[in-house]
Amino acid sequence: MRPTEFKSFKAHVAMLLRDLPRGVTADLTDVAVAYWNGTQVVGAYLRDNGRIDEDFDFDENAWANWREEFLTWFDAPRFSERADLKAAFVAGVMPARAHGGLWPRSF
Repeated sequence: MRPTEFKSFKAHVAMLLRDLPRGVTADLTDVAVAYWNGTQVVGAYLRDNGRIDEDFDFDENAWANWREEFLTWFDAPRFSERADLKAAFVAGVMPARAHGGLWPRSF
């Protein structure tokens, strides 16, 4: 069933991402993805080259801005493995409690 509120959408995204390998993103829009940092879903903007640019709060504001795109993704989820995200996990520079700000991370 398609979610009508952000809380249920975020729970669905979290459930899917927790089961995927670290470094995989849910490709929510052309410019925004989400990843599981070990404790929560984090949103991230993409650069033109497809690498992560900057994290953002995956919250009600993101839902308000991209609701239709998020629901389109919900109907046909797409995922990508991102080398920069995977490298950050391997290097141990991923904060577990909150989004981390600007990329690239210092390795």
